[in-house]
Amino acid sequence: MRVLVPVDGGLDCRKAIEFLCARQNWLEESKAEVELLYVQKPYIEHPMEIGDFDLQVYYDKKTKETFDRMADVLKEVTFKYTKKVLIGHPAKLIPEYASEHNVDLIVMGARGLTPIKNLYLGSVSLGVLARAKCPVMICRYAGEEPTRMDGWRVGISVDGSAFGPRSADVVAHHLGFFGKDASFEVINVADSDRTLPLELVDKGVLEIDKELPELDKKEFEEATRDTLAKFKEYNIAVKPVFLQGKLHKSLVEYAEKNLDMLVMGTHGRGALSSLVFGSSTRAVIAATRLPLLIIPKKD
Repeated sequence: MRVLVPVDGGLDCRKAIEFLCARQNWLEESKAEVELLYVQKPYIEHPMEIGDFDLQVYYDKKTKETFDRMADVLKEVTFKYTKKVLIGHPAKLIPEYASEHNVDLIVMGARGLTPIKNLYLGSVSLGVLARAKCPVMICRYAGEEPTRMDGWRVGISVDGSAFGPRSADVVAHHLGFFGKDASFEVINVADSDRTLPLELVDKGVLEIDKELPELDKKEFEEATRDTLAKFKEYNIAVKPVFLQGKLHKSLVEYAEKNLDMLVMGTHGRGALSSLVFGSSTRAVIAATRLPLLIIPKKD
């Protein structure tokens, strides 16, 4: 088991390290190899234009400063780890490095910028999600409260696609990752913005209101069927949960009241395409402080 932790010295990546510390038993059981990866952005000035300048000394200094900022949290780390430093663009190099070195899980922080800010300023976390071929754990800084080790309430968001059963596979194969006495819910949201079926379009409001509950029930059963069957196959108890409303808003509101972690899938869209076409995963990342385990599509 290879675990990659991108670091930049910020609070969010410190939370990612703290999350792994709370998963010490899982790290030991899975014989995980943890690597801290610092990808430093290239120096943009031309060295020849600023006189006597040693580029390597500059990079070494920045690397030392970054790890020094994390010295207090690294001092408390209970697992073994190695360090790796690369020069380039993090959103591109992190998933490339993960793919080249057969990484099984990326655990990283995310600041949760709005879609417009991400489009112009860039977002390392979204860039990694768009390219990663392995699951990505997104950890957000939400205060100094320590990460609880056990008893996590985990919600798996499903929409009837292959992501649901695949998420069940990931949960079953890495059950210890979620801690002792974890509970699981399979969640489907009847999106209020979805298009009505053709058979309801020409009907009146009262008739539509009468038939919608039965339609919602049918769609919920279809959306959760394969995922629930997978969990049953693995003999893992799950609770099906039905929500209504705008997809990401309803999901986030429910999760922050009832859960400790969300599991979702992503189609791996880039910043521009997800802004144009919409992305519930992207919206949830921006809206919640909960840890998110993102399952990528298969090649």
